[in-house]
Amino acid sequence: MAEVNLRKLKRAELLEMMIKFSEDAEAADKRAKQREAELEAEKEQFIAQMAEERAQMLEKFDAEKAEMRAKFNEQKAAMQAKFDKDINGLKARLEREKAEIQDEVDLAIDKIERAGNLAEAALSLNDVFKASQKAAALYYKGVKAKCDEMEAETRAKCEKMLEEAKRKSQQ
Repeated sequence: MAEVNLRKLKRAELLEMMIKFSEDAEAADKRAKQREAELEAEKEQFIAQMAEERAQMLEKFDAEKAEMRAKFNEQKAAMQAKFDKDINGLKARLEREKAEIQDEVDLAIDKIERAGNLAEAALSLNDVFKASQKAAALYYKGVKAKCDEMEAETRAKCEKMLEEAKRKSQQ
């Protein structure tokens, strides 16, 4: 309002001004309360929306975790089947080589029984023991190499799966 000399105004004009200011103040309070109510409603809506998004994210995370567990279990089962197959193959090879060595020992015993003196028997046995030692060393070397290879593959796959799980969990 332009500068008005309040002393020159009449009582009625002063009262009208005071009533007008009072009405304006009440209207401002009413608007402020209305804005507060709107803000509170928005806040409630935002909180509900955030809770819903969090629940969806947790549900998605649980689904991904279950999927990863299933995938891991499938890979584990496949690796176990491969390992069992390899072990069974190695066991069969061991049995074959054991039978061959037993045959060689039986042959050596036959030679000893047929041998005329102790020196011939010792020479015959020496060849058998050398052959069996060589066969045992070859078998051990093969089994150790296969086990080392399988262990390295398993470790690599496990590390890869862990990295993938970490990456997915960080997402």
